[in-house]
Amino acid sequence: MKLSKLFLILSTSFMVSCTNGFEELNTNPLAINNASPNLLLPIMEHYGFHSTAAEYQRVSILYSGEYCQYLANTSTSFTSGNYIYNSKWTERGFWTPYYQKQLKNLRLVHNSLQEHPEYSDMYQIMRIVTAMGTIRMTDTFGDMPYSKAGYGDTQAAYDSQKDIYYDVFKELSEAVALLKQKRNNQLNYGEEDLIYKGDVDKWIKLANSLRLRAAIRLSYIDPQKAKEEGEAALKEVLFSSNADNAALESMVDKITYGHPFVNCSFYNEFKASETMVNILRNTSSIDDPRLPLILSKTEAWIKGEKGSQEYKGLPNGVPASELSQPAYTNMNNSGYWSYMWGFKLNNATFGSGDKVTKEQKLIPLVIMNYAEVCFLKAEAALRNWSGAGEAKDNYEAGIRASFEELRTYAPKDSYACNTQFDETYITTGKVKWEDGSDFETKLEQIITQKWLGIFPNSVEAWAEFRRTGYPTLQPIKQSLEPSINAANGEFIKKLRYVDNELINNSANSQDPDLNGGKGDGVNVRVWWDTARYK
Repeated sequence: MKLSKLFLILSTSFMVSCTNGFEELNTNPLAINNASPNLLLPIMEHYGFHSTAAEYQRVSILYSGEYCQYLANTSTSFTSGNYIYNSKWTERGFWTPYYQKQLKNLRLVHNSLQEHPEYSDMYQIMRIVTAMGTIRMTDTFGDMPYSKAGYGDTQAAYDSQKDIYYDVFKELSEAVALLKQKRNNQLNYGEEDLIYKGDVDKWIKLANSLRLRAAIRLSYIDPQKAKEEGEAALKEVLFSSNADNAALESMVDKITYGHPFVNCSFYNEFKASETMVNILRNTSSIDDPRLPLILSKTEAWIKGEKGSQEYKGLPNGVPASELSQPAYTNMNNSGYWSYMWGFKLNNATFGSGDKVTKEQKLIPLVIMNYAEVCFLKAEAALRNWSGAGEAKDNYEAGIRASFEELRTYAPKDSYACNTQFDETYITTGKVKWEDGSDFETKLEQIITQKWLGIFPNSVEAWAEFRRTGYPTLQPIKQSLEPSINAANGEFIKKLRYVDNELINNSANSQDPDLNGGKGDGVNVRVWWDTARYK
C-alpha cells in the first residue's frame, strides 16, 4: 500500500474509530452501523502492533525491551528500567491502541455483519488480529476489561486472565473454521491488509500458530487445557518457513526511518544489555553467528580507543547517577546499527538516521515468525504433545530459521552472511542438543534460543521469561519500586492498570480479588506465572 493511501485510510477512519481522550474511549460504537472493515483493519494493525516509533518506544524500548534484557537504558531521562511506572506511556502504548483501535473496531464491524454478511471473512481476520492483541494485553496486565469492553461502557467489568485465554482459543478456532470454508460472496482485503495483503491462507496459518503460542503459555498453570488446545493447533497448518512470517509494513515519512526499532535506536538512549552480549558470546563454543547481525561494534572500538571492547553491553537498571561512568556510556557499549538492518559497515553514524537507505526503510516489523513456531513445537514435543514431531529437530530448525531471517536484509557480501560456522554453533557448547539431558536443561535451551530467535519481539520475550524463568537474566542494579527488591534478585511481574482506569473505573480496577486475590501492582504475578523466577 502506498503511504499516501494508507494515511488517507487512517485519516478517514478517525471518524469512526478515534476519540480525543481516554474519557471517550468507549463512546458507543453501535451508533455507526456500516463501518467498512477495509478502513478499520489498517488502523488495528498499524496502531495495535506499534508500527510508529513513539508507541514502539513506550512499549518495546522503555518497558518490555528492558524487562526481558534485550537492551539497557543509557539515558538519565528515563527510569522505567529501574521499575518506575509511567501511566501516560502505558496508556498511549498499550491501553489506547488495544481498546480504542482493536477491540472497539472489532465490536463495530460485528455490529455490521447482519446487514453486511459479505464482511464475514474480513471480520474473521479482525478477530485474529484482536486475539493477538488480547494475548499481549493480558500477558502485560493480567485480569482486564474484555468481554464487556468496547461497547461504550466506561465502567466495564474485568475478566479473569483464565477466562480471557479460554475466549481467545474460541476466537481463533472459530475464525479458522469459517475462513477454511472459502465461502462465496465474501469481500476480501487487498492492499488494506498491512500484514498479508488479504491472503486468507496465511491468516489461517497465523491463527493456528497463535493458538499454539497461547497453549504453551498455559503449560504450567493449566496443563490439561494447554495440551488440548496445543494438540488441536498441531493438527492444523502452521507456519512452515520464513515466508509465512507475520510482518507489518514499516511507516516511512520525513522523520521516520522505517522499522520503529531502528528509528528508536537513533535516539541514542539505549544500548545492548550485558545479558544480550553474554548469551551471544558464551552459549556455544564460538560466537553466535547472529552477533554482528544483532549488535554493532562499540563506537570506542571502531575509533580505536585504548582498552575498548569490540562488543560490550551494560547491566540493566544502572542508577541515573552512574550512567556517566565510562563503563556505561554510549561510546563504550554496543548499539543496534547492525547487519540485520542492512547497515553495510556495521557502524552507522552514531545518533543519526542520515545513513538509512530507501531499502532499509522498507524492512517490515515482524510480529510473529517461523522461528518461534519451531521453538513452540520443540517445547510441545518435550511435553509429549501429539503431533509436535521431534524436539531436537524443531529446536535446530528454529535456530536455522533465525539465522536465515536475520540475514534477509544484511549486505550479501558481508561476513554476517557467511554460513560456514552455523553448524559448529548448533552442535557445540550449551547449544548442542543432548538426548540424555533432563527436562529443565532442554527447556532452557529451547527458551534461550527462542529469546534470540524472536528478537526484537520483546513483549513476547518478556512473557516467556516470566512463564519459564529462562533465559537466566541478571538482577537489575537498582529498583526504585519499593515492592521489588533488586538486591534479592527480584524482577518486575506485570504493569499496573493506568491512572485513568483507576479513576474512571475504580470499582472494577481496584477490586482486591483481581489477579487471583492479589489485586494490582507491578509485583503481582499474572495467572499463568507460576513463580519460576523471583
